[in-house]
Amino acid sequence: MELAFKTSVYIIKPFLREGFLEALEKDIYKIRDSSPSIEVSNINGWHSETDLFLRKEESVRKLCTLLMHETTKKLISISNNFDPKLYDGEFGGWININPRGGANATHHHQPWDWSGVFYVKQPDIIDQADRSGMIEFINPCQQSSMLANKGFAEAGMSPFFRLRPDPGDIVLFPSYLLHSVYPNETDTDRITIAYNLGLKRK
Repeated sequence: MELAFKTSVYIIKPFLREGFLEALEKDIYKIRDSSPSIEVSNINGWHSETDLFLRKEESVRKLCTLLMHETTKKLISISNNFDPKLYDGEFGGWININPRGGANATHHHQPWDWSGVFYVKQPDIIDQADRSGMIEFINPCQQSSMLANKGFAEAGMSPFFRLRPDPGDIVLFPSYLLHSVYPNETDTDRITIAYNLGLKRK
């Protein structure tokens, strides 16, 4: 068998010092309380300005350093042909808070190259079949649904791929990949950091 095409979604579990997520969450709520939401893909949720990598809060600066390090390390492991020394990397990011009813419409992050989501707070779900707050990726080849309906979904031909990452996880994916977030059906906020990486040849 030869693998003709592949779109991977990567889960990164970085080391986090004790208390880091709590400190980050506290700073995030301070930012929200002093900043109006901007409207992008968010539905009934709060979306910060896209200035994450310029912010001065200590927890946010530590997170940005972590995201840059973990993303670069993962990209090097993905392909032997990728040499980060040949590129200038530009990062951008923002904060999402989805309270009850908050969701994100289907969207992509192009013209960026790589995108990620860092999970700060994820509501507990009792029923594992519940899609509340899940992130869903859409197969770039929508014609695959014809084969998925005939028993080939588990062979990588499913039209959708859904995840419920844990707090502290990073989900990394190509920016062209369409994705959305199901409505939060709990009374606990879903808090994530979305970010992008653009690679410009030196």
